[in-house]
Amino acid sequence: MELERRLNELRFIPGIEKVEHVPYETGDQFWVRFNQRIDLGKLDEIAKKHGYAMTKFASVPSRLPRGLGELLWDGVTHVIAKRMSGWSRFTSRFGFEPDGIAKLATDLHGSNQIFMATNEEGIQLLYEYLDLKYVPPSPPTPAAKPAPPAKATTPPVAPASKPPAPQPIPPATPPPSPQANVQTGT
Repeated sequence: MELERRLNELRFIPGIEKVEHVPYETGDQFWVRFNQRIDLGKLDEIAKKHGYAMTKFASVPSRLPRGLGELLWDGVTHVIAKRMSGWSRFTSRFGFEPDGIAKLATDLHGSNQIFMATNEEGIQLLYEYLDLKYVPPSPPTPAAKPAPPAKATTPPVAPASKPPAPQPIPPATPPPSPQANVQTGT
């Protein structure tokens, strides 16, 4: 619901070419493709105001020939992240991406820039960059408590009576009579 609202809010803003939701196994991303250059200075100031740092990304793979570059580099030019050490800034120039809230990329098949928000803080920076009012997502509605099971009103059950005592089973063949054993002499 929130995603649909955001897609509709940004779709017709001047300077934006396309807005889309991109699902990934690691988490969904919100992509905004601009048809004009992004003001990196303004975006950097907004990021610093919120406690984030914007750093260049993959400057070494981006200089490779286009065919090889497309294999090794996804077009990301800048990453916005929190608490970036000098080491992570250095390794990011070689294409090792720090865990950030947003990325800027250049479309490899054109000159358009793409803003990729990886979480809600990234979307907030985008809204501030576009001078739009940011409305945080509504909290999820709590799951309704299951109703307690209704007490069934069953008629009282009569106490069980004892089963009848087992009857002795009569033998299958009657015992031989005493007269049948008497032998007659001839």
